[in-house]
Amino acid sequence: MELPPNHRWISRVFTQEECRALEDRLTVEIDWEEHQFRMFGRSILMPRKIAYFGPWDYAYSGTVHTSRPTPEFLEKVMAKVSERSGHPFNTLLLNYYMDGSKSMGWHSDDDYEHGGYPAVASLSLGAPRRFRVRTRDRQQSWGLELSPGGLLVMEGKSQEESQHSVPKTSKKCGPRINLTFRHMVCSNQKKTRVM
Repeated sequence: MELPPNHRWISRVFTQEECRALEDRLTVEIDWEEHQFRMFGRSILMPRKIAYFGPWDYAYSGTVHTSRPTPEFLEKVMAKVSERSGHPFNTLLLNYYMDGSKSMGWHSDDDYEHGGYPAVASLSLGAPRRFRVRTRDRQQSWGLELSPGGLLVMEGKSQEESQHSVPKTSKKCGPRINLTFRHMVCSNQKKTRVM
């Protein structure tokens, strides 16, 4: 697959069996949250469910996700992702896309203090979905098929130079869970933005 600059794909970080077991645990054991955000003066339901774990509160789209300790089984996942990617991560944001109508708009993960570790890693579970990346000037774009168990590492100046999204699809597809890993050194509550 052709990758954008500062993006790296690591296939099969987890086996199919490990992916299924992890997806089952996340579906049952995680307290998934549904949030609303304001757009054009209206309150809109966020088109996915979310869970957040980390040492600092994390705010985006007008919602503050309160710091919660990471469950032990997810600490092990984070340790493996850190080892395979070569980046130290300490926070985990989970997105649950129930079907193809659930999505994530264009954005960059540049709204928090990373202490010199700007890499963001994305682990996919469940149904494959199209992941879009474009340069900030919109002159170039890429479409990546993120398969379960694979890890997309966005590093270097990726968050400064590009944006990414998970668009809606009319194709029939099952649920997808995305685990997004970051390194945060403080809360970003004063830097909230709407997407």
